[in-house]
Amino acid sequence: MKLSELKTAILKHGVIDADEAKEVRALLFADGTIDRDEANLLFEVNDAVSGKANDPAWQTLFVEAITQHVLADEKSPGVLDADELVWLIGNIQSDGAVDGTELALVVEISRCARSTPQAFQDFALRVLKQSILADGVVDAAEVEMIKTVIYGEGSDGGAGVSRAEADFLFDINDAVTGKTNDAGWQKLMVDAISAHLLEDDTSPGVVDEAEGDWLMKRLEGDGNFDDAERAILSNLKTNAKSMSGKLKFACETHKI
Repeated sequence: MKLSELKTAILKHGVIDADEAKEVRALLFADGTIDRDEANLLFEVNDAVSGKANDPAWQTLFVEAITQHVLADEKSPGVLDADELVWLIGNIQSDGAVDGTELALVVEISRCARSTPQAFQDFALRVLKQSILADGVVDAAEVEMIKTVIYGEGSDGGAGVSRAEADFLFDINDAVTGKTNDAGWQKLMVDAISAHLLEDDTSPGVVDEAEGDWLMKRLEGDGNFDDAERAILSNLKTNAKSMSGKLKFACETHKI
């Protein structure tokens, strides 16, 4: 069976089972490469079966194949270039929604790429936040996705934590405070915000006045000083060589 014929069969009944995923994989990787036509076909099929009870092998195949298409090409190996970015985001957004399979793809590219355009990094943070806030709780799988998007080589801050990524974390924390989040969420929040403030090039090991002003604005932004925010201040008090006066005052106020 040709790939186009298999696509027609899948679209007819609108769901992908394990055997079909296996057949698609065999046809796709027969020549060792994923060309643009094949990649477009994968997006067409995924849009058609999105939200259905597809076999998990479909998501694994889709993510692997599209990642290979954009990162294992001869023109820009390991790099998501500007042309690939336009094509990728255009296809992800073509049906007006980002499903779990497409989100997994975005996370995988953040993990694998040596570099990505800023627009991709902004897109990754935006769609991941939308997905997490859909149910207002951070589960264990989402903790791992956040780690990958923040610390992956293709992320905004590379191995570090950028200001955009730190704001992303606070936006999520403000939305999920008081909920039954995975235990790993608070640790991730504390470690990442502390790294953003203490492992920067401008004032390593020190929370300077500008950083202190930013942190206080984020801590006070939603009017709720929660456990994660308390843990951040406690960690900074223990590990920073020095902190701004505002943070010292905040520690005294909250008896940290």
